[in-house]
Amino acid sequence: MRITKVFPFRFTGAAMVTLALLSTPVFGFGSRYAGTYSSEAPDVTDPSLPAGPAFSVSLGPDGSATVTQDTGKGAVTMFGHWTDAGSQITVKFDAVGDKPADPPMVFQPSHDGLQAVTWNHTFWGKTTPPPLKKEESNWHANKKHGFL
Repeated sequence: MRITKVFPFRFTGAAMVTLALLSTPVFGFGSRYAGTYSSEAPDVTDPSLPAGPAFSVSLGPDGSATVTQDTGKGAVTMFGHWTDAGSQITVKFDAVGDKPADPPMVFQPSHDGLQAVTWNHTFWGKTTPPPLKKEESNWHANKKHGFL
């Protein structure tokens, strides 16, 4: 008789814990923001002109992040991990060797991509990082063009 009184509470508690774990993204896993984002390259027809700023971010479904930045002086790629706070994406970079990690970058989701709201001003100077547009995955592109 004791089992019948305790069983509903244990079952309800286990169901609530399971639902909470499945519905909460941890470290961005399963987040709708996972994917590759890149800036539109400026249309420079004169090769003697310096290249404009270029920027790409890859947010892995496992929480990994790759950020490539180029202000026109050469590309720099950094690796780290990202989290989805719902209204912002934060990328924390890994330290390399004896150097401390670069400061985190924070992105604000926009209609079709991301915009950096916090970045390394030492690297970018007075230039604001360009907006990033989410790239279409190969699977989606192939399906759209009838290959799948």
